[in-house]
Amino acid sequence: MTNNMIKFSAIKYILLSSVAMGGFSLAPAMAQDGDKVTLEEIIVTARRREERLQDVPIAVTAFSAADIEKRGISDITELAQSTPSLTLEPSRASNNTLSAFLRGVGQQDPLAGFEPGVALYMDDVYLARPHGALLEVLDVERIEILRGPQGTLYGRNAMGGAIKYVTKRLGDETEAKINGNLGTYAQADIAAAVSTPISDIAKIGFAATKLSRGGY
Repeated sequence: MTNNMIKFSAIKYILLSSVAMGGFSLAPAMAQDGDKVTLEEIIVTARRREERLQDVPIAVTAFSAADIEKRGISDITELAQSTPSLTLEPSRASNNTLSAFLRGVGQQDPLAGFEPGVALYMDDVYLARPHGALLEVLDVERIEILRGPQGTLYGRNAMGGAIKYVTKRLGDETEAKINGNLGTYAQADIAAAVSTPISDIAKIGFAATKLSRGGY
């Protein structure tokens, strides 16, 4: 009886596997008959040139403007909630000094005389000190987080990795955007961005934010 039970279990396992494989193979056919499902092509500049994310041999997490808006990200510390091995937080006794760690490499006390282990760039311009580096996410086209040593392209201060801000390019039409938040303890935040072309070859724009909150 034991042998019969083993044979029955083996047959049952084969049947279940066949059904599962059959269901998996039918999914692409159903997608082709109905609406076409396509993957979004993400362009990054992790190696200082535009490339498809899937072609870059680096561990990169990229957030587009749509992703940032969907997640409600207001400053870069919130990126750590969606990025593996990343820690971003305000330093002790400061609300605008950034402590960044990638894969355990970083700087616990951001003193002026010490170099950070995670490099922060804005449009390929290096922000040399963590003071004032806890930036608001405003009018940004994309944020790229490069994990692992990036010293070849980003210098000695990228032992843990690099964080790249890519600001939004000015459009060909007049655009304006404003956001506001109200909260407890007299919180009142406002952010605005405006851009407009002034000639066929020149455009102008600005973005500003003001954050305020009372004490506890």
